[in-house]
Order: sequence, then structure tokens, then C-alpha cells
Amino acid sequence: MRQKNGMLGRFLRRPTVIVYLTLLGVLVAACLLAPVLSPFDPAFMDISLKFAPPSPVHPLGTDYLGRDILSRVLWGGRNTMGYAALVTLFSALPGTGVGMLSGWTGGWADEAITKASDVLRAFPSIVFVLIIVSALGIGIQSVCLAMLTTRWIWYARMARNLARAELTRTSIMASRLAGSRWPRLLTRHILPAILPQMLAVLAIDFGSTLLAISGYSFLGLGILAPLPEWGAMINDGRNYMEHPGMMFWPGLCVLVVVISVNLLGDRLRDTLEENRT
Repeated sequence: MRQKNGMLGRFLRRPTVIVYLTLLGVLVAACLLAPVLSPFDPAFMDISLKFAPPSPVHPLGTDYLGRDILSRVLWGGRNTMGYAALVTLFSALPGTGVGMLSGWTGGWADEAITKASDVLRAFPSIVFVLIIVSALGIGIQSVCLAMLTTRWIWYARMARNLARAELTRTSIMASRLAGSRWPRLLTRHILPAILPQMLAVLAIDFGSTLLAISGYSFLGLGILAPLPEWGAMINDGRNYMEHPGMMFWPGLCVLVVVISVNLLGDRLRDTLEENRT
């Protein structure tokens, strides 16, 4: 416990960690409080106010339909980050479980899972998205389902390798000799040991998932109008380059979130490596 607390303390004492945690926390809190903070309904249109400049009433201006950009950025963040968090979570949980079981069992089961993941990794994720979207129809649910079919692989491979390494530890071998059953060993010994590394992977993967969801919405495959979403908002502003605010603010939010979670994941990984030495 002291070792984990010391590792957490070293992680939080890094100045860059404080900066990125603050940026990410402020942005996430603002999006979660969108019903309170947003001055207008994100779908409310007033054509007479289209392309209005920033003002006390519309702090970030309005878009080509007279919709308040600040309101759409806040509500769009709830959609973008919310779906990215769901895809990341529901990829990490089964992927980590399958990976630990694969590393624990070894033999033909481990080889079968490894080969199956290799086959799925051989296909670009966009292929699965296009196949599922064409079968189920355009929408964020189809995109998320397609992403879940492939993203769990990364967690499974990482958890498998980490579990295999943990099996050689003296404490695990002693527990096995003492007659501990495999569910207890996996949940009480192996999972706590690999959890920090898996959290670092999860943080970095969240950024790539958010980019993917924004990218698919930008292409018109994900969240559809009139619902706000950062990628879709960037696509709306693509036809009005003379009014850069439509693209700048959602693009800036995507940039801040992705950079923050990636660097936090990197710093957590660096702290873990320092803890091993």
C-alpha cells in the first residue's frame, strides 16, 4: 500500500501532470455542467443571427444557422467524450479479462486467442466500421459497435503479456502451491499488479478513441444533426472557412483532451518504470 501511495504521490508531484489534469478537469466539468452553463439550447436556430461575432450574449459567436457555438461546444463535449468513454470502458473490461485468462491458461487456449486477435488486427478498423454501418445504418451506435469489435484486442494483448510476467513472481507461485484457486489469484494478485499499467494504456487509448469518434462524425457516419458533436461541428465549419470560430473551438477542445490524456498516460507509464527501478 505504501508503495502504491508513493507512486501516486510521485505521479501527482510532476508539474506537467498538475497542468494537464487541471485542463482536462475544467473541460470535463464544463461539459458535464452543460445544462447549467450553456446559455442557449444547442439546437435553437435564429437565422437572423448567423455568423454573429462574439458578444456577451454569445461568448463564442454563432454558426451558419444562428446557433450558439458555446452551447454546442459544451453539449457536443458530452456526446464526444461520453461515447469515447463508453467505448474505451467496454473495450478495456472484456479485453483485460480475456488477456488475463489467456496468459493464465497458456497452451492451446492462449494460442487460439492470440491468433484470433492477430486476424482482427490485420484488418483496418475502418473496414469493420464501414461493414457494420452499411449493415445497421449510419449512426453513433453502429460506429461504437464496430469500434468495440477491434479495440478490445489491444487490452487483451497487453493484459496477456503482463499476466504472463506476473506468473513468474514468487508470491504468485507460492499462492498456487498453497492451493489458491485461479479466480482468487487473478482478482487478488494479478489484476492489482497489472492495473496501473492497464490504466496507462486506457488513458492513451481514450484519446485515440475520441479522435476516431470525432473523425467518423466528421465523415457523417457518427452522431448526426441536429445533435452537437465536436467532429460534426468541425465538418459544419469546413464550408465556412471565412468564419473560423465554427471549426476552431471544437477543434481546440479535441486537441486539449487528446494531448492531456496522452501526456497523462505517458507520465503514468514513466512513473511506473521509475517504480520498478
